[in-house]
Amino acid sequence: MNEENIQRGFAKAGAVKIAFQTSGDGPPLVCCHAMGWDHTLWDDHRDRFSSAHQLITFDQRGSGDSDHPLSVHSDKSPYSTESFGQDLRAVLDALDIEKAAILGYSMGAASALSFSTQWPKRVERLVLVSAMASRLPEAIIQRAKVIEAILERDGLRKAYEFYFSGPLFEGESDKPEFKKQIESVVEKATSHGFQGCFRVTIDRPSMIDALKNIQAPTLVIVGERDKHYVTEADRLVAHISGAKKFVVKNSGHALTVQSPDIFESKVLRFLAE
Repeated sequence: MNEENIQRGFAKAGAVKIAFQTSGDGPPLVCCHAMGWDHTLWDDHRDRFSSAHQLITFDQRGSGDSDHPLSVHSDKSPYSTESFGQDLRAVLDALDIEKAAILGYSMGAASALSFSTQWPKRVERLVLVSAMASRLPEAIIQRAKVIEAILERDGLRKAYEFYFSGPLFEGESDKPEFKKQIESVVEKATSHGFQGCFRVTIDRPSMIDALKNIQAPTLVIVGERDKHYVTEADRLVAHISGAKKFVVKNSGHALTVQSPDIFESKVLRFLAE
């Protein structure tokens, strides 16, 4: 999509500035990005989603053009599942949108769940992609500790390299276009922003008990090779009233890049129901 067709602005979540981007016309759809990314995760999907919706993307606090607050380790850290949901609400408020469809991918699913459980009446439809509401499995938590050690010892770029080399991405990070996208993200990244987002992704309590608050029709999308998240998809469907599951064949956690056409088509069909 041409840059002139994308409108940009800033919202305020308390004292934290949140950058957002909009394109297209139609019912609003907010897409929440994954860990280690920013709104550019959705660049390859912007044309198609914008053809049917007002597509709204944003940089979660600690990412991209949004503020990267300090005090990651304090008792009142600005990084939490609650504050991630508040970022999303601030964007909708800034755009004067009362109700929207919400899509969250990986870390973005934590944002989507936080918003949907705190303000359920503002959610038209909910799409959870490669999502986990439970506390993460111990194997993932242990690898996360290694990434934090690399961040402290070797710096941000090495931490990014190790993070995206992991099994969740199944070699996608070796592809030239993926590398180019990540390089662009790293240019705006900070160590404390990465760590703050990482803590929300990895070191957070379970959100399962709050799922009963969700009122919107919900679709859970998961790649068939994403073993931890396939099990979690069943748990999400069991705890969210009326939720449905869709398994993407021949894909893993990175299904948005591994099977983009299937992903986009399923999302658009669900939103049009």
